Amino acid sequence: MNYQVQLNNGQAINLTNAEFDATAFTATLNDQKINFVNIGGAIINKHIIISVLPVSATQVEMQA
Repeated sequence: MNYQVQLNNGQAINLTNAEFDATAFTATLNDQKINFVNIGGAIINKHIIISVLPVSATQVEMQA
């Protein structure tokens, strides 16, 4: 499935054909010892992530 990671600086990271484990990612984001995450080959500060949505959900928003 394709996902879009929306960041608080207005940028987005598009993940194509990504296998995404929401439970494991949530655990990583909630771990106070972890500050950075690897998303699509990019290492980013976890605190700038706003949301991770399937691309189909973001397309519906744009059409509305």
